[in-house]
Amino acid sequence: MHEHERFDDAAATWDDDAGHEERQVAVARAIEQDVDLTPGMTALDIGAGTGRLSILLSGRVGSVVVTDPSAGMVRVARERIEAAGLSDRLRAVQADLTTDPLEGVYDVVWSSMAFHHVQDLDALLRAVAGLLVNGGRLAIADLDEDREGAFHADKVDFDGHHGFDRQRLAEQLAHAGFTDVRFRDATTILKDDREFGVFLCTATKGG
Repeated sequence: MHEHERFDDAAATWDDDAGHEERQVAVARAIEQDVDLTPGMTALDIGAGTGRLSILLSGRVGSVVVTDPSAGMVRVARERIEAAGLSDRLRAVQADLTTDPLEGVYDVVWSSMAFHHVQDLDALLRAVAGLLVNGGRLAIADLDEDREGAFHADKVDFDGHHGFDRQRLAEQLAHAGFTDVRFRDATTILKDDREFGVFLCTATKGG
């Protein structure tokens, strides 16, 4: 099964997992602390799933475009946005930013637990840099390096990254035109009696 199809199938019940909610709340809190969000900002959410992170952060910015490659996730995100009464400020779009061009420019881009699914990370970072205003902010929450591949051991078809080495990711961000790259521990995920670290990486698009 292709990854998009698996997420299509999982979309309807994704938010029923209490762990997903705890993670998004922790990531939203970390972004609020590390990125100066203001009501006039336009935001872009990459690999947004059901849009939960953007809904949590919606009161801090002016508008958010929520994107995900999975049609099922986008459908659920639209339902969640409407149910939250946020359709005037949030909209969900099916898009894979490594291949699908997106309109507009944004003040801030955020993403939670999506980058490790992207094979060509350099292409994605270049695309993100092209969508951000100069001085725009990027906030990525994702897994610390998992050399054994334990986190995705149950996904036999997984072809993404087993987490990220922070120094290597910082180098890739610098290569894509980002400056002031910083990392912090955001939360942990308990899976199969093991704890996996989740970082928040923030960076600024160079002028």
